[in-house]
Amino acid sequence: MESTISFPHILGHFNDLVAVTAGYPVAETANLPITELSIDSRNKTFTPFPLFFAIIGINHNGHDYIIEAYQKGIRQFVVNHAYNHSIIEKYNDVNILAVTDPLEALHQFTIFYRSKYQLPLLSITGSNGKTIVKEWMHELLSRKYKTVSNPHSYNAQVGVPLSISLLQPNHEYGIFEAGISQPGEMEKLARLIQPTHGLFTNIGPAHSQGFQTITQKIEEKIKLFAGCSTIYYCKDHPLVDQVLRKRYKNELINWSFNNPTADYLVRCKQLTGQTKLQITRSTQNHKRANTFIVPFRDSASIENITHCLVYLLDNGLDPALLQRSLLQLKAIPMRMTLKAGMNRCQVIDDTYTNDIASLRLALDFMQQQQPTKRTVILSDMLQSATPDHQLYQELAALLAKHAIHRLIGIGPVISHHSTLFEIPETIFFNSVEAFIAAKPSFKDETILVKGARSFRLERVVQTMEKNSHGTILEIDMHAIRHNLSYFRSKLQVGTKIMAMVKASTYGSGSNSFELASALQRHGVEYLGVAYMDEGIHLRQQGITLPIMVMNPTDDHFDAMLSHHLEPEVYSLPLLDELACFISEKSIQSIPIHLKLETGMHRLGIEETALDQLITQLKQIPALHIVSIFSHLAASQEDMHDAYTLLQADRFIKMTQYIEQQLAIKPLKHLLNTNGILRFQQFQFDMVRLGIGLHGVGVDQTIQPYLLPASTLKTTISQIKSIQKGESIGYDRKGIAQQDITIATIPIGYADGLSRSFGCGKGRVIIQGHACPIIGNVCMDMAMVDVTNITAQRGDEVIIFNAVHSIDALAEQLGTIPYELLTQISQRVKRIYYT
Repeated sequence: MESTISFPHILGHFNDLVAVTAGYPVAETANLPITELSIDSRNKTFTPFPLFFAIIGINHNGHDYIIEAYQKGIRQFVVNHAYNHSIIEKYNDVNILAVTDPLEALHQFTIFYRSKYQLPLLSITGSNGKTIVKEWMHELLSRKYKTVSNPHSYNAQVGVPLSISLLQPNHEYGIFEAGISQPGEMEKLARLIQPTHGLFTNIGPAHSQGFQTITQKIEEKIKLFAGCSTIYYCKDHPLVDQVLRKRYKNELINWSFNNPTADYLVRCKQLTGQTKLQITRSTQNHKRANTFIVPFRDSASIENITHCLVYLLDNGLDPALLQRSLLQLKAIPMRMTLKAGMNRCQVIDDTYTNDIASLRLALDFMQQQQPTKRTVILSDMLQSATPDHQLYQELAALLAKHAIHRLIGIGPVISHHSTLFEIPETIFFNSVEAFIAAKPSFKDETILVKGARSFRLERVVQTMEKNSHGTILEIDMHAIRHNLSYFRSKLQVGTKIMAMVKASTYGSGSNSFELASALQRHGVEYLGVAYMDEGIHLRQQGITLPIMVMNPTDDHFDAMLSHHLEPEVYSLPLLDELACFISEKSIQSIPIHLKLETGMHRLGIEETALDQLITQLKQIPALHIVSIFSHLAASQEDMHDAYTLLQADRFIKMTQYIEQQLAIKPLKHLLNTNGILRFQQFQFDMVRLGIGLHGVGVDQTIQPYLLPASTLKTTISQIKSIQKGESIGYDRKGIAQQDITIATIPIGYADGLSRSFGCGKGRVIIQGHACPIIGNVCMDMAMVDVTNITAQRGDEVIIFNAVHSIDALAEQLGTIPYELLTQISQRVKRIYYT
């Protein structure tokens, strides 16, 4: 079937690539067209003539995957001059271009391709809200134009070129976001995007570590707008206003909630579950006002949608058309999420976009999950720039290439093209209501739900989710990847990483394997767990990395061996038990990790026992010592640095003695998260990375370089008015000192909200305000004082997030982030964003 599909979208030809990059062909079979850009050999290609750029990054070197890319059908490559061109000796049907920097070559080719198109193109930057403003703008503009935008948050040095390659001749409008983390990057993105209009969302602390001041950060970001005819922003951010007016005085259009000198003045009135916005345009002759009802009340969403409305009104879109579209927008974060489903299913919720580019990304993500039956629930694709028959032919080929077992199509158009889908099982419904009424069954499946917003496929997701608990722990997988890259950048060449995923991955993992799977994909060499059952569960979920078990017991050696788990040996009695097991079972080889006592005084073999240890090890040839390690007691505290150095000295002497006596060279590892950052001279062969992956619990001088990955949040269940003198909660610990308003929230100590939060010691964030917890925390609920804000049922409540840090919360309560994270109950729903 795939051979019947034509792919007319040609980005250029190999000779164009040679010309625009000034590289030289190492091998050339023909002047082939280029129909797709690729930088990851794991992702499938979908067009006849893809081009692979071997980009060198912190986590991966693209040159290591050229053979794999060839085996997947790619025949055109851009490589570094220094690459060993052994592929030429094996294959004679390839085009290979050698350049100084493959990433720069990707940029040069993208500039060449972008220059073919003359169309209005809005580019968005700022600190927060870029992706959601881009997605909302895309949704609203698509009601009038054929639009194209970055898929998800492809907004940096690699993602932007891949996004620009999606431009096609029938597109009428482009919306692209751009993000940077250090000076010098935005000029490159500006040359790639070539925007005609610009929009600056706001400025904040996100990604500030690469800049000396906030002013420098703004100055770097606004370089995106160098070629723009008009630039839009909120005047209520005074530093943004100041820097923009200094550089782009004549191109600016601004708006404000309170400054009457702004070009647009915005008034807000909160309604039940909605907000009324009045947007007034000031002109020399008269003022024009438009009123809109938007489906959210939080300040971030209000600012984001106002950016959209001001831009769209200023560019002539019909206010009535906008109002009809507004109520379909989602107020939730617009990212792909992984959720636990009923009957051992995984649900990938990607219901906020529906186009070919984002579907490819979602299918690639789906393939990275545990190997189960794959089901796709897909709605009609609306506002596509491709004719229906061709569009659904491409969809059918895409699903077939990803080995989808079942397709559930929702909508009249996809149902009309049902015969195009040649996959094992298909079923089609004209509406979501018909799907829900039919109650299809799901069991042991990975299910991707993707569709146009007008179908409201979140209703489909709700029917399949495992937990209906109103409290959610969100884990940002982008933050995990960022933190991993940061720590990896601090390692010497060749130093391996053992990621500690014990205690349900510091509370972020459910009974599944989401984070361990991501770490495996991103090149971590080892995993560490506390107990055998944690390791077995990871094996059952398809994790193949070596796994060290820190607390093995003699009654579990058989299960550990059968699941290829590697025990830590921390005492001579444990070694004796292992020796007996080996003898009884006639085991040929078992990998082990020796734990040495250097000063933690928890688990470990004492220096005085080394000779006995060595004698026993010599008598058990089946034991293969994979690593020798110890644990630092106080690597974060500089007041204890002398003790840390003493521990390191003991470790070096003990390991050298063992190596000499046994004539072995195992891996050696001593450093934990804070040790990696503060004692780089002791990295040895491997380091153990734990809570630092989550972007918390580190030295405060390092914190600005990390992204906190977890958000614990809930919603308001009920609002009550309490008169002065009345009591709130168990034991009447909360007494109203005046007439107050309280909100009840569905989170208690059974969920991980410790009782120590009660009686005013803990605070939660509602509408940006810190609201104290009143009275004792209950098992399943808590009450908070919302007297000074206009709160209502359903409002979001933040316990901690990237802005309201878990570190500060832990310090306030006299504990550590580890405890707060690991005590979050498994009944709290986990959602993984990518």
